[in-house]
Amino acid sequence: MSNEKIHHSFSPSTLASLEVCPNYEGQQSATPHERTTAGTRAHDIVESGRDDNRLGDDDAAAAAECLDFVNRRRQLLEEARTRAIAKLENPDDFFPNILELKEVYLAVDDKKFDDGVTATTAGWVDRVLVNHDRTYAEIFDWKFGHWEVAEAKDNPQGIAYLLGLFREYSTLKSIRVFFKQPHLDLLSEALFTRDQIPALYLRIQTIVARAREARNSGNFDMAKPHVPVCNFCANLGKCDKVLAIAVKVGNKFYPLEIPESVTPSLVLDPHNTSLAMRLSQVLAIWAAAFRAQVTDRVLRREADLPEGFIVQSKSNREVASPAEFKKIALQYLTQAEYDAIAPVPGFGVVEDLVKEKSPRGSKKAAIETFQKQLIDSGAVTQGESYSFLRAAAQKKNEQ
Repeated sequence: MSNEKIHHSFSPSTLASLEVCPNYEGQQSATPHERTTAGTRAHDIVESGRDDNRLGDDDAAAAAECLDFVNRRRQLLEEARTRAIAKLENPDDFFPNILELKEVYLAVDDKKFDDGVTATTAGWVDRVLVNHDRTYAEIFDWKFGHWEVAEAKDNPQGIAYLLGLFREYSTLKSIRVFFKQPHLDLLSEALFTRDQIPALYLRIQTIVARAREARNSGNFDMAKPHVPVCNFCANLGKCDKVLAIAVKVGNKFYPLEIPESVTPSLVLDPHNTSLAMRLSQVLAIWAAAFRAQVTDRVLRREADLPEGFIVQSKSNREVASPAEFKKIALQYLTQAEYDAIAPVPGFGVVEDLVKEKSPRGSKKAAIETFQKQLIDSGAVTQGESYSFLRAAAQKKNEQ
């Protein structure tokens, strides 16, 4: 394989979303989200075993947790190998080692499609361990985000990987798949056997076939709005199934702005662009008003906190003295580092550099000390605190 990774049009990581909605397409951004960047760096730590000082303590600890987990699983396979060697009549006989694969590319089949895509689906698996006699293997996938993924027994991403591994190693009789989400305290696992291949393969084929049909159609007849799939879909702004929901909400709460006769097809008509723009404004106003009303009722204890949300407090900061801000920042950064982010260094940029330069284990404390110095010196003023509701993943005990 070349150093440049191949990315399949219907990669295993998209299959769960595609199974919900065949029209799903992942968003592409010139500036990756900070959690995406942190997840990539955490994956690199687990793969290489080397720390990355740009990563915060929490993310580094999550990566270390995954590394410890796979090391424990490898040790169990090594112990099984040692027991098997002890049973040999001739200890000098050749006995294979545990096979370990990192970031290996696995394809479920060798199909070739008219659009030049090879394999129904294929992708890069984080880690694979294969036992000494090549009859049993374990697949590991690390998830460093804050959205819970489907359990291993029903996760199409893991199923695609195991189909590829069964294909690569004809001697394998069973494969155990692990999905580990350290930030959510979640671990799921499931054991699959070779006789399950036909049913599992049919499921993956069906997901991809429907997705191909939806993409080739050029419309959204097969679309099925669903949270959180829609939240991360590049087609969110042009899907008429989502638009139908928006029109219904707009008409119900602002009938004068959005008449009852309006339909998605009418809004999408090029002559009614202004109507579509008014609809987006109406929904934005309604969403903001709804969030404010619910938040106010929760804070007044007139309503229960919605499941899956937490109350978070925040206050805006403003630089009151640029000279004092620079003076304190230079206690952590060199003049050259500070000049590189001039002329107006933002809080986030400076704090990221402070965190990166701080030793592992003291990054959070360094940021808190830096922030306190800014306030105490008068370099920064703290605005009035306000509270809001924020979605938060539900944590579970590790299985």
